[in-house]
Amino acid sequence: MIVVLPLLTIAVAAFAATSLRFDFVATLVAGYVALVANVGVVTWVLSPFDAVTRLGLLVAELVLLVAATAVWHARGRPRPRLPSLRPFGDPLTLVFLAGLAVILGYELMLALEVPPNNWDSLAYHLTRAAEWKQRHGIHWIPNAPSGRDNEFQPLAEQQILYLFVAAGSGALFALPQFVAELAILVAVYGASRRLGFERAAAARGVAVLATFSAVALQSTTAQNDLVAAAFPACAACLLLGGEGIVAGIALGMAVGAKLTTVLAWPVLAALALLAGRRVATRAAIGTTVGFVAVGLWSFVLNLMHTGHVLGHGQGRVEESVSPSLVTDVHTFLRIVYRFLDVGLLSDPQIWGLAAAGAVVAVAMLARRRFPDPAVPLETPLAILGIAPALAWIATEIHLPVHDPIYGFDINRGANEDFSALGAIGALGVFGAPFLARDRDRRARVLALSFPTYLLLLGLYAKYNIWLTRFMLVPVVLAAPLNALLVRRRLVALAVLAVAGWTGFYALEYDASKPLFGGAVGRPWQLDQAGALAESPAEPTGRIAAAGLRAYDRAVPANACVGAVLDPDEWAYLLWGQHLSRRVVFLPSLKALATAYADNLRYVVVSTGINKPVAKQFTPPNWTVRPLGAYWQLAVARHVRPGGCSE
Repeated sequence: MIVVLPLLTIAVAAFAATSLRFDFVATLVAGYVALVANVGVVTWVLSPFDAVTRLGLLVAELVLLVAATAVWHARGRPRPRLPSLRPFGDPLTLVFLAGLAVILGYELMLALEVPPNNWDSLAYHLTRAAEWKQRHGIHWIPNAPSGRDNEFQPLAEQQILYLFVAAGSGALFALPQFVAELAILVAVYGASRRLGFERAAAARGVAVLATFSAVALQSTTAQNDLVAAAFPACAACLLLGGEGIVAGIALGMAVGAKLTTVLAWPVLAALALLAGRRVATRAAIGTTVGFVAVGLWSFVLNLMHTGHVLGHGQGRVEESVSPSLVTDVHTFLRIVYRFLDVGLLSDPQIWGLAAAGAVVAVAMLARRRFPDPAVPLETPLAILGIAPALAWIATEIHLPVHDPIYGFDINRGANEDFSALGAIGALGVFGAPFLARDRDRRARVLALSFPTYLLLLGLYAKYNIWLTRFMLVPVVLAAPLNALLVRRRLVALAVLAVAGWTGFYALEYDASKPLFGGAVGRPWQLDQAGALAESPAEPTGRIAAAGLRAYDRAVPANACVGAVLDPDEWAYLLWGQHLSRRVVFLPSLKALATAYADNLRYVVVSTGINKPVAKQFTPPNWTVRPLGAYWQLAVARHVRPGGCSE
């Protein structure tokens, strides 16, 4: 089933997308939308019947395959025409594409081989998917450690759930983000072509996008930022070609992945209106269909269980502010400052690039030509000069840009939570409105994606260091304009030098998965505990690794385990690598009574704010032992035959 179910899902999407008779690139984009729509609808429909099992998914996919094949036959069995590859034959474009292939190949290897070890993935993205798998459907999780386990939009995790069921383990957890990156790259290429860029420039621009630190680092995690960004990117590509219905479906589905995707709607609405009233009307209809089919139901669950469509708001309310011009400008400045990112380029390397840029500029001026190839080479040094100037100005107007908790300067690391785009990414994002000024109105609208999104975000969101990830949505919306950076060969060569360098460094020195290995070993050599020990969340990673090893020694692989954990603890670890344990979250005040009612032999208790709960489990019926310094384990002397026990 690890192969059969995904192949059936891909086949359904392929027949559905091909039936639309789009061009080849738009067919691929529509295929991604159909693929995720399939997963989203099937998991929602089967959940009330507790049928999100291998058999349930197999039956559902066979039914959908018959329906999709019938539609394809009724449409005359259309086949998309493959595009000509001749324009990609110039040597420079081939170098860009070769670099892209290396990046994607390495990311895929990490996605398939390295266990999860970043905070949000372990705390709630994977936790909710593992819980749904054991319940055979998407249900409200009783006594969940965090409101995020229940209340956040679940479409990215629904894909993880699907893969958990298909694989029977957590091995494929990162594929939704990686596949979303592929969809983004295809959609950005298609949008670039529909904006009138040549194929070579569009392909180079896509390769540049893949080097952006946040894109590369997110692609191997179980987070949802690339999944969320993929839908607006697909919608933009389709709207530029006049395919309004499918574009709208993508937008409606996006709300089911991340609520903040609605901040991209003004730009996409402008694109739809520029495409004409008919396209805009179809896009509105498609948005309604996508939302009702996929995006709506998490809000219904919230309403049923909390009385509010957005839930109680843990993880959201505390990060919200009342709209005001001051807070909006302050958030705007802080995020702009964070996007002045040079990645892991050292000062000597930056000065070396600047020196090379000066030589190029002199040579170009000597030939009476504008020295634009020097601009990418000088950009990292320019960032080092602009950042402190921006920080000084912000301080003078009493809107300081330094992070109040982390105190970070501009980013000089590689971390999936904090990294922005690197120097070329900053050049593309901040230069887009200027580069697109001579293009048509559609390009100028896309160029405004980043500032528009950021201004809207600042109206309600309090600044925090993790907002950098949220900005992937406008970044990929504006990414078709990357082609403007690489149209000319000499400029493209300079962009390749800087972007390739920073992109390689981001993957090589990824704080979670360093290429040449950290203290424990190479990423692909690590088990789950080893991956935790390499986590940048120090000292939590090493402490959790020791706790996990103690837990695996003490608790059988097929045991039923109760748990009372703090909101940010890595609950996913309780299920084990093969998701073979059953985990039941207990109410802290009635943990003992619930453990007896559920016939649990093992109960894991936090060493944080819930540490006193362990006092409920007293001798002679229970023994309590530490699991390293991370957890406590209460073990019952006797359990009733049958029921929830190992």
